[in-house]
Amino acid sequence: MEFKIRLKMELSDEEKKVLNYFIKNISVGEIIAEKELRLEGIKDPRRVIRMLIEKGLLEHKEGCYNLSKDLREEVFRIRRKKYHLLRF
Repeated sequence: MEFKIRLKMELSDEEKKVLNYFIKNISVGEIIAEKELRLEGIKDPRRVIRMLIEKGLLEHKEGCYNLSKDLREEVFRIRRKKYHLLRF
């Protein structure tokens, strides 16, 4: 499932790929995220993640990368809405 979130900034193809990974996974440990992103073709996951952190799209806390709070809330809002549509 891929979410389309409107951003006011341009993202590179690698940044989009990494952001979509975190939209799907929300919060991932550093080691797992880096390994999985390499498997998805990201050559230097740490560099791309760092750029997304600087842009305010990801957060880094205690060995874990997270989707930023604002994006997390938007993803949860969209998921709840889709869940309610499926229930009826």
